[in-house]
Amino acid sequence: MPNELSKFKFLADESCGLPTINLLRGLGHSVVTAKEVNLGGKPDFDILKRAIKEKRILISEDLDFGNILLYPPSLHHGIILLRFRHRLEADIHATLTRLLNEFKPTELRKTLIIVGADKYRLRKE
Repeated sequence: MPNELSKFKFLADESCGLPTINLLRGLGHSVVTAKEVNLGGKPDFDILKRAIKEKRILISEDLDFGNILLYPPSLHHGIILLRFRHRLEADIHATLTRLLNEFKPTELRKTLIIVGADKYRLRKE
């Protein structure tokens, strides 16, 4: 389990599946869901605004969050975009876990992270 300094704080968008939420919580990270904070059905910008306010990394499968013109990395505390594309959930989760083990929360600020089945890509501001 991560120590206090390496724990991540996430806001899970509605598109983020329960297995991913359970994985992150099982790893000891703080996760709140859009539904838990009454953001179910709200526009993407409202969800990201809440993540920014609470200094949380937004985690989502919604490809719209990959648009750096709409959501410039310089404005947020990080967005992790999970790209399943008919891939096994276990592969995506293994890559996500590797990412979280390789970085500290502060290193992912102002970064768009795209997580695929076998690799991840980081795009800074």
